[in-house]
Amino acid sequence: MILLNTLKQTAYKLRLLVALIFVALVSALVWFFSRRWNLLIVQETQVPVAATQLPPHMQKAKTTPGEQPVQPIQAGEGDYYHRIYQVDILHPTMSKEALFQKVFEDINQFIASEMASFEKIKGNDDHWEVSDEFFVHITGPWNGPVRLIDLHPTSFAFVTLKGHLEAGEIQFRILDHPQQEDAFRFEIRSWARSSNVITNFFYGIIGISKFSQTRMWTFFCKRVLEESGGELIGKINVMTHRVHYKPQEPTPLWKQYTNQFDRWNSAELNYDPSKRQEFTEINGWHLDEYMIGLPSERPGEPAADGSWKAAQQIVSNYEFPDPSLVTGIFVPENPLDKRIMIIRGRFLFFTFLFGVRVSQVIDELRDVDKRGEARVWGYGYRTLSGHFEMGEITFEIWKFLKSGEVEFQMHAYSKPANITNPFYRLGFRLFGRSLQKRFGATSLGRMQQLVIERIADTTETEKPIETPEVQSIANDEDASRKVEEITQADEQVSAS
Repeated sequence: MILLNTLKQTAYKLRLLVALIFVALVSALVWFFSRRWNLLIVQETQVPVAATQLPPHMQKAKTTPGEQPVQPIQAGEGDYYHRIYQVDILHPTMSKEALFQKVFEDINQFIASEMASFEKIKGNDDHWEVSDEFFVHITGPWNGPVRLIDLHPTSFAFVTLKGHLEAGEIQFRILDHPQQEDAFRFEIRSWARSSNVITNFFYGIIGISKFSQTRMWTFFCKRVLEESGGELIGKINVMTHRVHYKPQEPTPLWKQYTNQFDRWNSAELNYDPSKRQEFTEINGWHLDEYMIGLPSERPGEPAADGSWKAAQQIVSNYEFPDPSLVTGIFVPENPLDKRIMIIRGRFLFFTFLFGVRVSQVIDELRDVDKRGEARVWGYGYRTLSGHFEMGEITFEIWKFLKSGEVEFQMHAYSKPANITNPFYRLGFRLFGRSLQKRFGATSLGRMQQLVIERIADTTETEKPIETPEVQSIANDEDASRKVEEITQADEQVSAS
């Protein structure tokens, strides 16, 4: 027994020593790459989300033959990361197919040699085929065996195998640019979790492995840009969705807050909208307008798979607010024009629940002078008693039929409500307005990002997983009865 404990302690010390050496080594590499790539323009964003896409080719990974077992997402540790490394290239001197052929000929010319290198261990050296296997030699104590599970002239994907420092999938692809002519977009998309507790510590907690990974794949983007002969549009973008991994199906949020709907269903508005003409800045009201452009479509009515329809779904599901600030909770099968929504707001370590009621649903053609007719869809909601604010906000998706331009607009009028709790009243006076503006700015950026992702994924066979707020209740008898009760009560309130 004493010998066993001694061996365990020795093994633990060895792992700790290896980890410390790895930290020191990667830190040196980070310093080196920071100096080497100090001219590389990179913009990084990370958004914690309730749910994100599943790996699109994981089903293929299960059926693609190979000796080494696949290491799927479920086998990993810690949070789930969906990351996109993206570079937009203007006036490339070669086709997408020709550029990817260079990758197929020698992928190592696109990899920073100081950080990693690919070695094919299964398959023909002259060309790539599905089921080929590579051993990725990574600087540090971990390596990365992968298998090719998807291959096309302008895209390919690897799945991780047992022994890789991550569990998941990575895809490389080139697309036509969604807005620019004579331009394309190169993307690396990964869906992964750390393979074990130690790698998760350095990736998700310390962040040094994640930083190194970012530099590795932005270097790949930079090399693609150089080989293309084109010009960089804007910056190299790195977008990260971080999801708390839940192996079981989560309970829908609307079901978690069922009792709250009874309270807000009977609540009255906390202001009188009939006095709209008095809601001016002179009288202490804030009048806010926000707008951001979305990917354009062809002229005419909105396309079934275009950005206008994608934005309509996102707005309907209230997905565009930053969930670290605001989450909208509603019964998904209630009609939109009768929707009562619980707004869950977060600030520091406080959580607040407010009620709002949809006040209008917009679906019409509008004539906008020089820009011509626009198809407009959206809705607005008003604040209920107990809310820290009083007022209304409207969300609208516009498509200008003549030009094909698409926009997301938000219009709001608001004023601080009478907050009885003195502590909350002081806090809202100090931080309320800045949080309002932050809500507006982050909603615009998140809306644009979500629309771009949705329309880029229309060619995938698998669909993104649904967010908890919009899970169906049709097969839940108790929930169906609750919806019927809420609907009847709401109709009585409206009639009165």
